Formats: sequence, C-alpha cells, structure tokens
Amino acid sequence: MYLFYRSARLGTGSAHEEISWSLSITEKVNQISPTRVSLWTTFMSPGVNTLTWTTVVENLADLESTNDKLMSDNGYLMLLEQGARYASQDAINDGLMQFLHAESINPDQPPAYVTSVDAVLLPGSYMHGIEVGIEIATRAQRITGVPVSFCIGTTGVYGSVSWFGAYDSIEQVQRSNEELNADMSFAEFLDKEVKTAYQPAATQTLYRRLA
Repeated sequence: MYLFYRSARLGTGSAHEEISWSLSITEKVNQISPTRVSLWTTFMSPGVNTLTWTTVVENLADLESTNDKLMSDNGYLMLLEQGARYASQDAINDGLMQFLHAESINPDQPPAYVTSVDAVLLPGSYMHGIEVGIEIATRAQRITGVPVSFCIGTTGVYGSVSWFGAYDSIEQVQRSNEELNADMSFAEFLDKEVKTAYQPAATQTLYRRLA
C-alpha cells in the first residue's frame, strides 16, 4: 500500500479565495479519482500556508490512471491554471511512500489531524532502521491507543522514513503527546535505538484536514 502526496505553499493573496480554490480542486479530483483524496494544511508547524493533498492506493497503476484522466479533464486543467495565481515561489512537490506498518489505516475515513515525524536512515542501517521504525510505531500505538503507521520513501531523499499518527481531535493530539512523553520505557527505547538507526535532526509536523 502506498501514500501519494502533493504539497504546495500559498502566497500572500486573499485567504478566502485561496481556500475556496483548494476545496474546489479537491472536490474535482475526487470526482475523477477512484481513491479518496484528502486536503491538509500545516497547523502550529513550520511551512505556514502549505497545502498537502494525499491519497492511499494499493497499486501505482491506479495513480497513473488517475493522472491520465486528470490531464484530459478540461475542468481540472482550468482549476490548475487558476491555482497558479495563488501559489508562492516555493516548489510544488510530489512524493510517494510505501507503508511498512499500517494495521489501522482506513483511507475512506481520514482523521481530523495527523502528526508526521520524518527521519532518514543511517547509511548501513537499512534493515535495522526498518525494524526500529516498526517497533516505534507499535509501541506508540500501544501507549496512546491511536493508529500509528510507518512508511519508507519511494521517491525523494533515499532512505527517508515517516511515522504518522492519526487523531480525531486536537484534544487527542495533546493527550497522546503527553502520554508518550510520560512513558519512560518509550523514552529509554528511543535513547537506545534511534541513534543507531537514523540520522540526526528528525522533523515533526502537525496537519489539520480541510477536506
């Protein structure tokens, strides 16, 4: 199972027009795509005004087919051209990740919030990093009770990995964060294993779903 995402940062124009456009193009894509596409924005995190569209597929051929249909749909192409006026000068980025641990993922019922922790495997620690990543996801899910998935990058930085936590409310985000920070066995496991598996300077982002 794969996660595809597209990220774009909005400029300094009319916030009302920008959000209205982003909702319209999301709705248009969902009229064409056989898999649900969700729209997210960064919340209390770096990259203010960044929009991210995501979808989960079983086969890459599904993404290819959807892209071909979108590129031949005049309504979508018009919305794409319209969006150029709202984009900042930052690059628009696509990415693809493969789920290695995703027991509780339900693409048809996306959560209200998602936390992302992104890291890069240490050279020579590929298998160990995957084992540790799955164990981190398993432990975090057991402690908090929320679904936690683990992915490895298929495009982008080689060896990139991400953990995604799914939450129904901001209250659940807070409670889960506090539960993880209070669990000493989890902290001890991170202290012992993370430095042997991943490069320094992992990043954390909180996303809020818009559609």
